Amino acid sequence: MNGREWIRKSWAGVGILLVCAAVWVVTQSTLVGAAGDPSAELKTAVTHAGFAAKYETMKEITLHLRHALNCLVGPQDKLFDAAAGNPCQGQGSGYLMDQKAAKGENNQYYEAWWAVQIAAQGIASDNMGVAKAAARIVNMVLDNAAKTM
Repeated sequence: MNGREWIRKSWAGVGILLVCAAVWVVTQSTLVGAAGDPSAELKTAVTHAGFAAKYETMKEITLHLRHALNCLVGPQDKLFDAAAGNPCQGQGSGYLMDQKAAKGENNQYYEAWWAVQIAAQGIASDNMGVAKAAARIVNMVLDNAAKTM
């Protein structure tokens, strides 16, 4: 093997190494992104709970309570309702799951856990007063959790 062949093969090896490194970086950034940003999910849930608290029809109240709940629990949870839509799609795996992975079961986690229970009761109710009250409580609890993050 002469000097030129060795250099050409060396450059090919370097190229392969660079491609492998680039693939690894993209894979790692995708995995980090898949973990989600709990603060983004929480912010979206606060927004939709606020929408639910302001609406005057049962359909709108429960739809936005469902959106808040879907953001909190994520698509893997049994409470998740894909038919209602997921305004947190692409933000993570659900606030509770992502918060637990990032910071453990801290105060914000449990506040959101309780908000899920209240939202589920509001959604299940056929009483608009109950659903609106649930929406206001969920909005306040989540807003408080978001301020302490």
